[in-house]
Amino acid sequence: MCSSRSRRLVQQGIAGMVSQAAAHALLLVVAVSSVMPFFWMFFGSFKSYLELTTSSSLWPKVWTLANYQAIIFRVNFPRAFLNSVLVATPRTVSALVTSAAVGYVFAKYRFWGKDLLFTLLLSTMMVPFAVRLVPLYITVSDLHLVNTLGAVIVTALFSTFGTFLLRQFIEGIPDELFDAARIDGASEWWIYTRLILPLSGSPLAALAVFTFFWSWDDYLWPTIVLTSQGVKTLPLVLAGLRTMYWDRYDMWAAGSMLTVAPVMLLYSLAQRQFIRGIALTGMKA
Repeated sequence: MCSSRSRRLVQQGIAGMVSQAAAHALLLVVAVSSVMPFFWMFFGSFKSYLELTTSSSLWPKVWTLANYQAIIFRVNFPRAFLNSVLVATPRTVSALVTSAAVGYVFAKYRFWGKDLLFTLLLSTMMVPFAVRLVPLYITVSDLHLVNTLGAVIVTALFSTFGTFLLRQFIEGIPDELFDAARIDGASEWWIYTRLILPLSGSPLAALAVFTFFWSWDDYLWPTIVLTSQGVKTLPLVLAGLRTMYWDRYDMWAAGSMLTVAPVMLLYSLAQRQFIRGIALTGMKA
């Protein structure tokens, strides 16, 4: 009886190991499939056009910076990079400030219609951007912001997703902490700046990565409102490479690397806080 029980335990252990090995193998295939395009883009950006189109080797035989030099000095890339920074930075900062403030109100204040108002606010996330496109354009046109970076900035100073994210986190902060601060004479501004913002560091870091990424890669709206070459952002200039260098995949690879590098750098710096912020908020409804 003991031997049969031991045999079953051994069989269960082997089955468990096999299932884990299969799961890890599947995850490995998915991971490799996900990162291979990036590696192809990275190494391809250092290859010549002839080598990129004729060689099957991922590793460059002759490393060259000619693609980066051509991108930077021929297509006004530095100006587009600066425009992207000028757009993404204020949008990110404004989203952090407003999301923390509004999230705090929805999490800790009690007023009539709060739940209904919050539901209506979240429902705006379900409206496709194509539906809002024409009213947004009319609004920025009336403000005389068309063909300026302000047209891209003012339409994203507030983040509904950020409000939801911060509200979920702030709800978990004990009310006694705020009550004690008010008893000691703290103003609401002091509570916001000295309690809410410091305690919300992790979700704010997660929101910063999300917002900066969305702003940096925003394409549809800038395409409509930014037409002059001097105000175009990186995604617009990168899309223009298709016209200038239709089949120059080496140029596309170099331009893509210059575009994604800032986002990768930001995520690498805020990775720990980003993961912790998502875990702490729970992303629950």
